[in-house]
Amino acid sequence: MRKNVRSLLLQSLTAALLAASALSAVSTTGDQASASAKEGAHGATNTARITTWPVLKTGASPVLKTGSQGTAVRTAQHLLAARGYTVKADGVYGRKTAAAVRSFQQRANLKVDGAVGPQTWSKLTAFTLRTGAKGPAVKAAQLQLGLRADGVFGKNTKDAVTSFQTRAQLKADGIVGPKTWNTLVNRTAPARPAPKPGATKPATSSAALAHQLLNKHGITYARNHSETVDFSSTAYQNIHDMAKGIGAATSGNSHVGRKRVQLNSDMLRALITLHDKYGYKLQISEFVGGVHGKNSRHYRGLSFDANYINGVHVGSGAPHKNVMKLCTTLGATEVRGPGDPGHNTHIHCAWK
Repeated sequence: MRKNVRSLLLQSLTAALLAASALSAVSTTGDQASASAKEGAHGATNTARITTWPVLKTGASPVLKTGSQGTAVRTAQHLLAARGYTVKADGVYGRKTAAAVRSFQQRANLKVDGAVGPQTWSKLTAFTLRTGAKGPAVKAAQLQLGLRADGVFGKNTKDAVTSFQTRAQLKADGIVGPKTWNTLVNRTAPARPAPKPGATKPATSSAALAHQLLNKHGITYARNHSETVDFSSTAYQNIHDMAKGIGAATSGNSHVGRKRVQLNSDMLRALITLHDKYGYKLQISEFVGGVHGKNSRHYRGLSFDANYINGVHVGSGAPHKNVMKLCTTLGATEVRGPGDPGHNTHIHCAWK
């Protein structure tokens, strides 16, 4: 009888210790997401995180706080909207965004500091997105992929996700889950492996290079100008016209008036290299359009301007110096950026 009682007591004590240990493991995980959170997008699934946001060797999560600007801010704002907060995705981390972040952090049992760091990113991105999903969370992923953020996870988005996953050496299933979110937010996918013997040779003509660039999801093109209104000469229209073989149009408001010029093949090849080999996401703000200096190389199709690098605005923390150095390595003979007159918000790389 005494043996049975002792045995029962030991069993009860062991079970209690195991339960306490399990409870402690859950309660001390600062990055654990609530599995009962509401869905922030049609067709999107909230996924509970069981580990802290991993820090990748080639980069770290961008820390956003009051005053931050750029694509990373817009991404966080869309994710906050997916959580039910009324935040305008304007890319400016202002008072309302900080207040929404603090509220979210309080609900998620995080340190309430109003800044989006690794742990807050981890919980904000706790969605699994796949074909058919709709809403702000999809827009956030599309922004990081360099796509038009329409909030619909269709074929183009799935293809872009699959391509990104392949370059990042992730499982290429076209689904944005924890690992894909982490890689999207932390860094650009690494370059593709070197082509195997017998692979298709790189394009050599400017038209073919422009066509290749249109398939690089990490390179986007501005659809307007900062100085003038001329939609036929935007960077977006320039690259599409080059791919068609009709040449890029300068602005009728520029020093040279309206004309069509060929974009320099060395410049286009350098953009492909910056994307494929070095893994940079770029937004091209100008090719030959816009208004520049009277003798600007822009008007001859020899240069590009970029105002966003890896989703961060140039002049607000973007790694512009690295890209400028690479442009020089890739043959640019005129490179300017923040600190140079008139270039505080973009970089300028020009070839001869």
